[in-house]
Amino acid sequence: MKTEHLHDIWAGPDNTRLTTKQFSFRFPVHIAAKIAALCDMYPQKNRTQIVADLLTSALDDLEQSLPEAPGDQVEPEWNDRIAEQIDEPGETLFYLGGARGRFRGLSNKHYRELEAELGNAEPELLFDNVVGTKEQFSKK
Repeated sequence: MKTEHLHDIWAGPDNTRLTTKQFSFRFPVHIAAKIAALCDMYPQKNRTQIVADLLTSALDDLEQSLPEAPGDQVEPEWNDRIAEQIDEPGETLFYLGGARGRFRGLSNKHYRELEAELGNAEPELLFDNVVGTKEQFSKK
């Protein structure tokens, strides 16, 4: 979610599922004032929705900026099949590693745990496995 789309999102309906747990945060005064201003501007959205959308936007931007590196090597029995699908025949492939790969893996882990609390035993992952060559991950 991009920050520039928040106005359009807040002007429409919300179908977000919430966690079973409540999180409590104390904000710096200047942040609380800005959130209150957004609540006044978009009275059809509650504070939880606004803060969640702001965090989503910031987390998406952060995830995109995290450094990538080659992670674990793709298992030999899968390497050739995957390499053909991504136009890298004969190349040794690796899973996404570095801070970005770690963030994605941990996000998937916590997402599965939170979904289990909501009764969803087998949710789709937030992030799919990304594979590439060492050179591809080194360029980013």
